[in-house]
Amino acid sequence: MSGTPREIKIQELRSWLISAGQDELAARIRLDEPLKTRNTMRVGGTADFFVEPEGLLEVITLREAAQACGLPYFILGNGSNLVVSDEGVEGLVIHIGDALSQVRFEDDSEEEGAVLVTAYAGAMLSRVALACAKEGLTGMEFSAGIPGSIGGAVFMNAGAYGKEMKDVVYRSVSLTATQTMKTCCSDEHQFGYRTSCYMQNDDIILSVTLRLFKGNSTDIFARMKEYAEKRSHSQPLSMPSAGSAFKRPCGHYAGALIETAGLKGFCIGGAQVSKKHAGFIVNTGNATARDVYELIEEIQRRVFQKSGVMLEPEIRFIGRGYETGGRK
Repeated sequence: MSGTPREIKIQELRSWLISAGQDELAARIRLDEPLKTRNTMRVGGTADFFVEPEGLLEVITLREAAQACGLPYFILGNGSNLVVSDEGVEGLVIHIGDALSQVRFEDDSEEEGAVLVTAYAGAMLSRVALACAKEGLTGMEFSAGIPGSIGGAVFMNAGAYGKEMKDVVYRSVSLTATQTMKTCCSDEHQFGYRTSCYMQNDDIILSVTLRLFKGNSTDIFARMKEYAEKRSHSQPLSMPSAGSAFKRPCGHYAGALIETAGLKGFCIGGAQVSKKHAGFIVNTGNATARDVYELIEEIQRRVFQKSGVMLEPEIRFIGRGYETGGRK
C-alpha cells in the first residue's frame, strides 16, 4: 500500500472489513468527520475515521477490525460529558447512536411486581425515562433531563436529585477487550460517585437492564415535571455545555465555591462560567477545547486559593493532546 500513514490505515481497515464480508460497513466509514456537532459543548476537531454501527454485530466487528489494524478507537455516545480536542481524535470513532436505541420490557421472574427494562447503549436517557413513565414504572424520573445515552450514564454512574444509575441498574452486557461478551450484575459494576468498573477497563457497554417497579403514573409524571422545572430555573439549558463541570467535593457544592471565588460569568475565550449556575461552563458561541481546559485550570487555581478545596473535573477531555488526561 502507498500513501500517507493515515491513507494506509484506512486502506488497511477497509480491506480487513471487506475480507470479513463487511463491504457495506467498510463503505460507510467516513474520513475527517466533524465532531463539534456530536458533543453538547459544541467544540472540537474531526475524527480521522468515523462510523455509526447499525447493530451490535457491527460494533463487535468494528472493534475487532480496529484491533487487527493497530488502530486506536473511541466509543462515542451523545457526547454530553466530554470535550473533544481542537486537534481532533486519532483513529476510529465508533458512534453508538439511534440504531442502537431499542427498549423492551419484561416481567421479572425473580421478584414479584418488578419489571426488567432493557435498553441498547445508544438509547437516550430521556427516551428511556419517558418510556418507563408511560408503562407506569417508577425509578427513572431523576434521569429524564440528563442529556446522555444510557450507556454513557452507566459508564459514569450519572445521577441527579439524590438518585444515581446504581439505584436502578440490574445488569449490563459489554464487549471485553478480548472480544468476548460479559454480563455484569449488581455490585460487579463497582458504582461510586460518578464512576463504575467501566472506567477501569476497555469494555464497550452494549446494553443495560434496569429493575423497576410499578408506581402511580400521575405521581411519576408530576415528579418528572417538577425536575424539569427545577432544571429550567437553575441550569443554563439554552447554551451549549458538557453538564456539571466538576464533581461535588465532600462537604461542599462546586457551584457555590466557584461563585464565592468571584468567578461567576468569568470567561477565557469563548468559554464562560455560567451566569445562571457557576457549576457549569458554557460555550458563548466560539469556544475552543483549549478555552474550556484553561478555564477549568483557572477555576481550580482560584477556588483552591480561596477555599483550600481542589475541585476535580467531571468533564472528560478526549482526543489529541489529552491521551493521558491532560495536554502533551
